[in-house]
Amino acid sequence: MRHSVLDPYKVGEISWSACQGDSVVSGAEYGYAIVPLEYFNTSAGVAKIAFGRFNATAPTRKGSVFVNPGGPGGLGVGLATTSGPDLQHLVSTVTRPTTQCFPAPGARQAFIANTVIDCSYDVSPNVTDPANRFHLLQTQREADALYKSQFAVYARTMGDNLRYMGTSSVVRDLDFITTLLDGKDALINFYGLSYGTAIGQYLVNMLPDRVGRVAIDGVLDSAAWTSEPYYKWYRDWLVFTDEVYKMFLTECANVGPSHCALANSGESGDALLARVEAFINSLYNEPLAVPNATLPGILTSGRARRNNLVTPQTWPTTADALAEAINGNGTTILNTVNEKELKDLERSAVSCNDGKPFALPSAEEVIDELLDDVENVSRSTFTVVTSEPDTGCQFWPVTPPEQFHGPFNQTLKNPMLILSNSLDPSTPLTSAKLALQRQGASAALLVQDGPGHTTLALPSLCKARALQAFFQNGTLLAEGTVCPVDASPFPAAAKEHDVPYECVAPLKLNTRSIGLSTMVYRYYFW
Repeated sequence: MRHSVLDPYKVGEISWSACQGDSVVSGAEYGYAIVPLEYFNTSAGVAKIAFGRFNATAPTRKGSVFVNPGGPGGLGVGLATTSGPDLQHLVSTVTRPTTQCFPAPGARQAFIANTVIDCSYDVSPNVTDPANRFHLLQTQREADALYKSQFAVYARTMGDNLRYMGTSSVVRDLDFITTLLDGKDALINFYGLSYGTAIGQYLVNMLPDRVGRVAIDGVLDSAAWTSEPYYKWYRDWLVFTDEVYKMFLTECANVGPSHCALANSGESGDALLARVEAFINSLYNEPLAVPNATLPGILTSGRARRNNLVTPQTWPTTADALAEAINGNGTTILNTVNEKELKDLERSAVSCNDGKPFALPSAEEVIDELLDDVENVSRSTFTVVTSEPDTGCQFWPVTPPEQFHGPFNQTLKNPMLILSNSLDPSTPLTSAKLALQRQGASAALLVQDGPGHTTLALPSLCKARALQAFFQNGTLLAEGTVCPVDASPFPAAAKEHDVPYECVAPLKLNTRSIGLSTMVYRYYFW
């Protein structure tokens, strides 16, 4: 929410109150802070930043830890108010103005219904077929027209407020709010996941002398994020996606039909992969009618590829949905893909404000790059283009007051901790290694040996203890440390030493956790 300088809100004002709700932990609080809307122009107005926090229970506290769960566009408030005891003193992180391009979520859904934004691209099983390229070129031209239209609506409904939603503004908010909460000389402590790793990399390189304990988990390549157009990202970002897809189906085959509905008795992982691919490919020519979905429609090959590989805990239910669809009932899959995580254009507001402007690429440039990625990197490339909506920024109508494009190699007095799974399908280990290479001796890398997006995807007591030691006293594990996971995605694959999530020790940080969102949302991937 943008306020004029005549409003009663005063910069520096901060307020807390107890929060309630079925999932809210006892002692959690909601609050807000009033910060400058623009840090280089005090006449622009103010922003009201909402956040949630859970206070430390230890007698000696060490300050606040800001936590960003990712997105961009996700809200951090709930992370502190529902999970605060696991990350004490939490402040869940800053986002900025609330985006409302369309008057209601239903209007946004009506705009995208049955378009490529909604259904994704349908890619022929014969990727090199000239007819496939021709069809995709036409789809891309339609997509560009949709992006141009939605951003024109965005400019009309929100105007200059669009300028204030980039990651640089979030970092300025973190700096300002840390001073409000912990004092003028307090250092900034931060734990960022997924897109939150972009905030972390911006933070340590924009304000290196303000860095306290900063950990980033599930690392996005910030240099590419800020300097390359979206269609050039996937060649480097999806390098493990198909490997995780194959692991999902192999694990399913290994536990068999009693624990994975998609499996057949005695079927190998390779055979199951071939069967699932045959079904998805068949939808290219014969989409499946789905009359019983909440929003009745059809299951296309593009929609069917939107499987949840990033969260291994959900692999059994993903397998259930695929098994139902293969047997003729696509209701569960269609209901899942129709439940859009983003309700408006909140993610675009961040990615477009962060990236360098680029010239309108031709449909041929985009499609030929993506087709090459499908052949040589991942069969899911086109799906990610629409499930990770960072597209259309060539039509972005405003210029933010500040952009940061690096360099991402500042020397830090307090080294940062970089965490990554060995097989992350969306922010690969290679991106974490790039961040480590850029920061040099100012960072250390901890690898968790497992699949999924961020190290929270599966529990690891080794990782939890390492993260706790880092936030408590700055301890970093030896170079090359790899932590095992302590659970399997499929229950039947559990080993004797596996432990359930509730048995993994929470992080006792002696710090307050604060989850910030904002009303002039400055935001926070798969």
